[in-house]
Formats: sequence, structure tokens, C-alpha cells
Amino acid sequence: MSRMINPLPETGETERLVIDNAVMEDCAALQKICETWEDKALLEGSPFESDYIQTCLTTGDLPPIPGATKENYRFKSIRLKESGETIGFFDLYYGYPAPTTVWISMFVMDKACRKHGFAREAIEWIIGECKKSDYEKIGIGVHLKNWRGLRFWIKAGFNHAFAVYGDETYSEDTYALIGLERIIKAG
Repeated sequence: MSRMINPLPETGETERLVIDNAVMEDCAALQKICETWEDKALLEGSPFESDYIQTCLTTGDLPPIPGATKENYRFKSIRLKESGETIGFFDLYYGYPAPTTVWISMFVMDKACRKHGFAREAIEWIIGECKKSDYEKIGIGVHLKNWRGLRFWIKAGFNHAFAVYGDETYSEDTYALIGLERIIKAG
């Protein structure tokens, strides 16, 4: 059973970003960002559902474990500090797959804002806040066909592979993901 140890702050800032809990008023902007990930269906087998953001905000995208609750789930928006424009989002689940791990199940940046260091800046904020909150690891699942994502997460220090899930054979119609962790504090 998962349990929440210590949630990250509702709002935070980096040099160029404001990161805060997303609210229903953010749905349209965040759903539009989903649409900028043009090859999601190719990489993961399905596109975003048209109500993906609303579902995340109302019921959460909970891990497949007994006792998973929305209480341990947060959905965050990423905005530019200077203009207030929403440029990305991510979600967190506290205590999965282990009590001292924070799980990122989705992290998406608007296509127009990629390659400007915003994603790395947001990840560094997450890492810093997780360290302050006494978490030991941050985990993420990356689809094996998502080479761009794999390069990004490995460069960000998520270099400990702990599992591979999915189909056993490779083809255009099969999918698998690798569980990656970044160890942030010795346990």
C-alpha cells in the first residue's frame, strides 16, 4: 500500500518558471499542450484522450497498486515566469513504487518550448524539492520507442533501470517501457 510521506510545495519558482498545482481553469491550455506531442500514439500506442487533463485533475492518473489514492497524486503546470504562458505539465505520485519514491507518470512540454532548457529547469526543481522532503528516489517510466525521452531522462540523471514492462517482442504494434530512477538520497 502506498502512503504519502511529504508532498512537494503547491507552488514553486525557478529562474524562469512558475510550477504550481494545476486547476480546472488550466484544462484547455494543458490539453492543447497534449496535442503538440504529435508522435505519442506512435511511441506509446495511443494518443492522449480528449479529456486526459480533466481526468487527471478530477480522479488522478493513479498507479496500478492496491490502495492508490488521489490524496497521494498531484498534477502540476509549468508556466513562464515572465509571461505567465503555460508551457508544460507533469504529475507526481508520492510513495510509488516504494514509500520513499516519487513517481512521475507524465511529463510533457509544449513542442514550441522544447530545446530551451525549460524541462531540465523543471526537473531540477522537482529533484531539489524531493530532496528537501526526504524522498530517496524519483522514478519514471519511458517507452522504449521514445528515444528522445530516453536521452533526456538519462542525461537528467535517471540512469538506474529497475524494470522493463510490456510486450516481449518488438514490432510496430507492440510497446514496452523501462522504469528509470534517479537516486537523490541514500536510504
